[in-house]
Parts: sequence; structure tokens; C-alpha cells
Amino acid sequence: MTRLLFWFQVIMAWTYMIPQVIQISAGKTGGLTLAMWAIFIGYLLVSLSLSLLAWQEKKDRIRLYTMIIFAQWTVFILVLFIMCFKSVCWSDGDTVVCISVSALSVATVVRKGLKDPMTRGWLSVWCKALPQLWIAYVMLEARSAEWLPGLSLLATNATSIPRLIQVYLQGRQGGWDRATKGLFLGETSNVATWTVVTVVWLILTVS
Repeated sequence: MTRLLFWFQVIMAWTYMIPQVIQISAGKTGGLTLAMWAIFIGYLLVSLSLSLLAWQEKKDRIRLYTMIIFAQWTVFILVLFIMCFKSVCWSDGDTVVCISVSALSVATVVRKGLKDPMTRGWLSVWCKALPQLWIAYVMLEARSAEWLPGLSLLATNATSIPRLIQVYLQGRQGGWDRATKGLFLGETSNVATWTVVTVVWLILTVS
């Protein structure tokens, strides 16, 4: 089961990436915001550090798989961010979102300290949930979701939900250490807010 989940996520990540690269290369970036991917990189780095801590806590296969998945996505999102850096304008709203995420992150770190895995779990919430809600708003304002091909949207849902299931299985099978709890918190917020993006995409595409 765990191996199947892993390879499914790897394939779906490439299924997301290829249409996305084609779309951006063609200049179809309507409804896209740079802040989303800039902050996503923070989310992925935090999640990667949590998956590493969880693997060090218990070196089993499912935890290694989780770490590899986050490493893969870190590379992918960094590539997409670099591709869009010259073609997508940074907006005042992007600045506001980045300041908001930074303020929440600093407040969280000051309160509990960065070494606490649950602190990193909350950082992943701020770095994933807020940008995804922001991109949903930008898409509605622009009345465009052309930056996100339907196949990429489907692939994102097909990776985020299995990843949440994988982290849950990781906790159930190996124990709910704080690093795994932090991962589960971040992935729950990811699935919830990407559902909002999906609904907005459907509204804009169908209407």
C-alpha cells in the first residue's frame, strides 16, 4: 500500500509539472500570483525538515517515501517560480500576503521556538493555506484560471490527498511523534485550502 501511494504521487507530480511548464512557456499566466509559489517554497522546506525529523525518529520505508516526495516537490516548485519570475508581475497584494505570512511565522516561532516540530507544522499551515486562499481570490478577481491546466489541477488533488493519507498511515503505523503530527497538520490545511482553489477553478471554467 505504501509503495503504491509513493509511486502514484511521483507519477502525479510529473503529471502536474509537464502541463504547467507548457502553459507557462506559452505565456498563459492569467490568474497567477508570484507570492503563491514563493511562499510554497517555504512550506516545502519546512515540510521537508519535518519529514527528515520523522525519519530520524523512526527509519522506516514510509517515512523515507514522505521525505522523497517533499524533496521532489521542492525542486518542481522552485523551477516553476524561476520560470514565472520574469513574466508575472509582483503585486501589492503579493506583498501583503508575504508580510502576513511572515508576521504569523515570526509570532509562532517566538512563542514556541523553531526546534519544536509543531511550530514547524504551524509554519507549514501559514506557508500553504494563506497563499492558496490568496490565489483563489486572485483567480476570482482576474476571472481567469488559465495558468492552471485541468490536468495539473487534477494531478494536484491526486497528490495532496494521497500525501495526507500517507502521513496519516505514517503516524498510525510508526507512532504519532511530534514531527509526524506537524506534518499532518500542514497537509490537512493544504488539502482544505486547495479544495477552495478547485471550487474557484470549476466556477471560472464552467461559467
